[in-house]
Amino acid sequence: MRATYVALGDSMSIDRYPDLDYSGRERLLPVTGLGAASLLARNDDHVWPEFAGRDLLTRYPGIECRFLAADGATTEDVLASQIGALDGVDASGDAVVTLTAGGNDLLSLLGAADQAGDAGVARLLRNLEAIVDAVQARLPRTLILMANVYDPTDGTGDLEGYRLRPREMRWLRDANAGVGRLCAERGARLIDVHGHFAGHGRSAPPAERWYWTDSIIEPGAFGASEIRRLWLSALGLGGA
Repeated sequence: MRATYVALGDSMSIDRYPDLDYSGRERLLPVTGLGAASLLARNDDHVWPEFAGRDLLTRYPGIECRFLAADGATTEDVLASQIGALDGVDASGDAVVTLTAGGNDLLSLLGAADQAGDAGVARLLRNLEAIVDAVQARLPRTLILMANVYDPTDGTGDLEGYRLRPREMRWLRDANAGVGRLCAERGARLIDVHGHFAGHGRSAPPAERWYWTDSIIEPGAFGASEIRRLWLSALGLGGA
């Protein structure tokens, strides 16, 4: 019986943007392994000495790690392209699954009419429910850590030259409220990325933002580490 860690979802979990952000901030050659999922699996002790020894591979030697999250993935993509990869995981063992999905679904609703946006949020939540059901059916000994979606505008609605309309801000609130309800109903653990990231986007000086310096919709090096911090805290591994 082997323990497993699986990262599902979108760019909130992957290495690409945190790696680019760190290299750009520090004026270094390209680095790798600074995404939230990678840091949860194995910390980079040089970059983040605070977290030395506080990662899954140190605490649980031999744990299998599968990084399935993909840039640009929507909840539909997780269902179509990522869930199937769980079939090879030992279902008798303990597992931790992190899920970061929904942000790209919301981005696809920008400019939509009220009815279409409301329907899009409902579809997003149905897909998340289906993802949870699929994970729990395949891996019954799984703890699912489900993140809600951050607001890089810090409530201002200023999204890289696009001014979010009140309805679009409402769709974000509705989606996050639905994620909270889903976690409570299905036994997943809510990871409040939205609350934790508040004040670290548009309202913060650029050098202090938790987002990629080149695109505020993507997590930067600090943001990835903070997502990892929330996951560690949820697992009782001293991340708070």
